[in-house]
Amino acid sequence: MIWAAVADVEAELARARRDGDLDRFLGLLGGEELFVPMLREDAEKLAADRGWSSAKACCGERSLRLFTRGALPDPGAGVVFLSGDLDWALHGVGADEQVVFNPGTLGEWQVPGSAAVPWLAANPHRVTAVEQQVERLNTARYGHFDGPLAHALACGAHQAVLTAEPWNVLDARYHDYVAEVRGLRDWWGVSDAAGWRAAAGDLIGPDYTLTPGNLVLVLRARHGAGLDPWSWAELVVRWCADNGAQDQAPALIDVLRRVVRYEQRFRADGLLPPSGIVGTTIGWDVARAVAMARWGLAVGHCDPLTAELMVLEAGSAARRYHQSWAELSASYVMGRVLALDEEGFGEEYTSALRVHHLLLQDPASPWLNLPFAAAEPTIQP
Repeated sequence: MIWAAVADVEAELARARRDGDLDRFLGLLGGEELFVPMLREDAEKLAADRGWSSAKACCGERSLRLFTRGALPDPGAGVVFLSGDLDWALHGVGADEQVVFNPGTLGEWQVPGSAAVPWLAANPHRVTAVEQQVERLNTARYGHFDGPLAHALACGAHQAVLTAEPWNVLDARYHDYVAEVRGLRDWWGVSDAAGWRAAAGDLIGPDYTLTPGNLVLVLRARHGAGLDPWSWAELVVRWCADNGAQDQAPALIDVLRRVVRYEQRFRADGLLPPSGIVGTTIGWDVARAVAMARWGLAVGHCDPLTAELMVLEAGSAARRYHQSWAELSASYVMGRVLALDEEGFGEEYTSALRVHHLLLQDPASPWLNLPFAAAEPTIQP
């Protein structure tokens, strides 16, 4: 298998350092998410207090150490990372202070604040805010490229690309610890390992229940994909009557109507073929399960093996209910818009649509480099 060229910002930084080109060096960093180490106990307090923290020297170091994602060391259990853009990283740095970029690598450069801060002030247009570093297909050289785990991680590529994370990495280091703790708590109600396991089970585990959108799609699939909307609605009403759920019929019919509208838009935007339909929304759950594994590993709610097994289970579910990457993507987008878009065809839809086309067209996409029907992992006796 020959992958398209994979971006390697660490190599570019090393070349700029070799050439003594500080302008290029800082310009490259201006487009990257930068990580700073922080004692875990301090990060836990920060996450609980909901406060803001600038980058600070950590762990007895006199100089501020900043890393790009691919240069992160293994800091040990007592140290985690915060992240932000170059503007955040240099906030409050004095002229007489030193900032060490990517220490321990070929691109290591100790830059005085008297050089870094004026460069930042003169080049605000060359710094991309971390919130705007989105919809990027990042493939890490230090990640997975083949095998069952790579395939399973690719099943979560939508979520990874939306947030510009490398799709092929499963490692606790490559995260902003405070952001992940807050995200799990505020969006998922998860604050401990037990809560994380419950949330994971709701997505792909034994506690999984059909959402209204998935239910109406499953009913249509069981009775023929060519079912017209009127017959489909009658089928839903009949199912509700047969299962003592008559009170759910109006809500399910409303979901059905929304699905029909979204499918029309999907066809117009090339997300579905001209006569295509969406068979399930499980792709949405699969991608979030892969992300949940990453988050749980990042904050310490699970160990690496548990996270890996969860990702593999998500990949297995993706192959069980879909036949191609395009089908999985349509499933993801339908689940996403039913949950978040409210028929507004707003950013939740348009961003997912852009990512769909990116993943199906970019030569570096895992969807163009990994066959969808990848072999299941085998366990040898």
